[in-house]
Amino acid sequence: MIGLNEIRAIAMALPEVEEGPPVRAARRIASFKVAGKSFVGVEAGGVTMIASLAEKQAKLFAAEAPGAYEGIWRNGKIFMGLRVDLSKVSARRLHELIEASWRHSAPPRVVAANDKHRLSNSACKP
Repeated sequence: MIGLNEIRAIAMALPEVEEGPPVRAARRIASFKVAGKSFVGVEAGGVTMIASLAEKQAKLFAAEAPGAYEGIWRNGKIFMGLRVDLSKVSARRLHELIEASWRHSAPPRVVAANDKHRLSNSACKP
């Protein structure tokens, strides 16, 4: 199972990410933010993670492994993201989920700069 250290490494490798303090009220032992917006949180016990996503994108992730994901709603009306059972997703899928959550929360200029950087790096490879 992927743990906090691996999640931290994936999240902190993304541009302009900072780790915030634990959020006791939300039962989070770690949270990661971009431009002041939380995009990933690891819940107490370290066996579940919250990812901030648009509802449509969350449904695409959840459709692949319904038992691994649970939608999170505020007051039963506002979709907040997905709770992910870390024992039921692969490292590759978790990496994709964290990046998708970062893209959802990051300012467009940061996402565009990251994409441009990646594109130029891949063009330089033989």
